[in-house]
Amino acid sequence: MPVTDYAMQNAGSLGIKTDRLQKLDNLLGSFIEKDLRQTIVTKITRKGAPIFEGCYGTNTKPYGVKQDTIFPVASITKPVVSALLLCLQEDGLIDMCDPVCRYLPEFNEGGRERIQLWYLVTHTSGLLDENAWGNTHEHALKKFRMLPPEDDAGPEEWTRFHKELANKMGLDPDAPQSDRMNNPGYVLSLKQPVNHEPRTIMRYCNYGCQLLKWVVDAVTGEPIDSFAQKRLFNPLGMSDTYWRVPEDKFDRILGRGDRCEGAPFINSKDYYQSESGSGGLKTTVGDITRFGQMVLGKGTLDGAYILNRRSILEMTRNHNSDIETGSANTYAAWGLGWNIRQGKKDDTGLLRSANCLDHGGWAGTKFVVDPDEDITAAIFTAEYKHSEMNFPNGIYGMILNVLYSSLD
Repeated sequence: MPVTDYAMQNAGSLGIKTDRLQKLDNLLGSFIEKDLRQTIVTKITRKGAPIFEGCYGTNTKPYGVKQDTIFPVASITKPVVSALLLCLQEDGLIDMCDPVCRYLPEFNEGGRERIQLWYLVTHTSGLLDENAWGNTHEHALKKFRMLPPEDDAGPEEWTRFHKELANKMGLDPDAPQSDRMNNPGYVLSLKQPVNHEPRTIMRYCNYGCQLLKWVVDAVTGEPIDSFAQKRLFNPLGMSDTYWRVPEDKFDRILGRGDRCEGAPFINSKDYYQSESGSGGLKTTVGDITRFGQMVLGKGTLDGAYILNRRSILEMTRNHNSDIETGSANTYAAWGLGWNIRQGKKDDTGLLRSANCLDHGGWAGTKFVVDPDEDITAAIFTAEYKHSEMNFPNGIYGMILNVLYSSLD
């Protein structure tokens, strides 16, 4: 039974209704039975204790579906990158209010010189993904008559394309991922205009978090994965969390069938070792839970110091109360790397608290940290392509509303 023994024995002190948690088990199982997901792995804690640990569905690899199955979690990477930046700030190596160009000197023209580090994690830099990255393929076609691969091409084709483009641009096609000045997309992006004046409008931007990964590389003098292992993952006991997964753990990464979002790219060795600052993290529900408990613990967990409580306060408060989005202004509510519920009516449930933090990830992951209810909820799934056509708001809101209904 996914409802833990500890939850069953301590329901009163935990403030939970275990019969409601059993309904959650039924709901998650039904998503598999109705073929809405290939796989679901969940871990939920309250007051620091695990109350629900569920595994459902299938894995194309023999390892199976377990609590320690490793998932690429895509954009859940962003709050982790934010935590690393705050670590560097506490160590006196950066200031989040500094311009990006202090650490990436080439990022200094066309309005970029006004963009501060914290604008990037609040998505208020004025940059847009489509303009920052979008000219790469156009440049390849116009300048070199190179057609990019189809959108659903395998990773090998994309790697060949980018290496050939780097070579034609006079860059090193075999440069490490930390060498931004040999990245064709980045070099070309520096020629694009900033779309809006910084801090005038909020637009979610992956490009900005990739810039922050390069800031971490530049300041520490080592790849982000190496720094994160020492400063964050090892102290927290996150033993299965990586940007670059060791090859001896490849068999533990969830294998996705061809119907799944991101297949075959997400199943590839290139993706397993991607250092993307916007979406390259791989982890387990147990490991990411420890990260969330550190946030709830105001920067410490089990005696391990990661951040000062003041850094956590800055990470988890809304920095965008005066910012528009162009649609519903409540959408702009954002911390340093976290979505903040405030008044949102969105895909993460109507019943969560106003100060609830969350982040989703492409291809089927969601992570919730709620300081008001002392909850963490990791919901890692393998999502099918077009699976949300009959569920425009997805399945996470349904899951979290059942969870919150189980609380006293």
